[in-house]
Amino acid sequence: MLEGWSEVRQGDPGALPSGSAGRGGYAARYLKPLAETARRGSAGPPASQRYVAQMLAERGFEVSESSMTRYLKGDRRPDLAFVRALHRLAVERSGSARPAGIAWAAAAEAYERVVWCKNCADLDDELAELRRADEARAQSLARLAQEVAGLRKLSKAVRRRAAHPPVPPSVGDRRREPSDVDAARSFAATASDLYSSGRREEAVTALGEAVRFLTPEEAVAVLEFLHAGLHTQLRQSLTQMIARERSAGTVIEVAVELKGRHMADLADGILAAAAAGASLRGGWA
Repeated sequence: MLEGWSEVRQGDPGALPSGSAGRGGYAARYLKPLAETARRGSAGPPASQRYVAQMLAERGFEVSESSMTRYLKGDRRPDLAFVRALHRLAVERSGSARPAGIAWAAAAEAYERVVWCKNCADLDDELAELRRADEARAQSLARLAQEVAGLRKLSKAVRRRAAHPPVPPSVGDRRREPSDVDAARSFAATASDLYSSGRREEAVTALGEAVRFLTPEEAVAVLEFLHAGLHTQLRQSLTQMIARERSAGTVIEVAVELKGRHMADLADGILAAAAAGASLRGGWA
């Protein structure tokens, strides 16, 4: 250990602070100017921060370059011994008792007044986690808003159809509007999102409420969407609902439409389910 450095000891945290100065302010006012003075010296090219850490080690004070970086940025509380060692190195390198205009007594006194945060790293991590949770919550709310909008659109379609029921097949089919088919696909997307997010009962309930009002073309649009998205359970539930709750004519229309869209397996499945239900009821309505 070099002469004059014998009283610098590592691990001395100094007295607990009682003032109101911030750690960032202390780093900017004292640590950074001292480190810069130690880095530049009185002559010659400036030394790197790594070399400053090396010079401190040669004088008996071990500190890693990463720790010193955090000290100088105000991210972590340094021991008072580090401040003392840095001040002495700055004195030695500059040839002045007041390097960067800083007397040791002033640096030490200011250190005692700083409000140090003992768990700043933990608090920063906790704050970052809270921010991530807020972002995830905002995304969930946005997704929920989309689901509610889809359900409201479906509700309007249901009320419209209840007020204006379909024309009986003997008179003629009611007009199929492309917007209704698009709404059916949107409804299928909402139901699949509900199911995927763990709200399975709500998804199945929504299918059960809609199946009574879907036209054959709309029912096929929903089945097609669920089939393409590999939502097997929802597709099977809707197939059973259509086979159980809709008339034989509607079931056949759905099956024909499915076959026309090269989904023969789905068509056979819905016909088989309807036939099984009919046999249990003693005939097909």
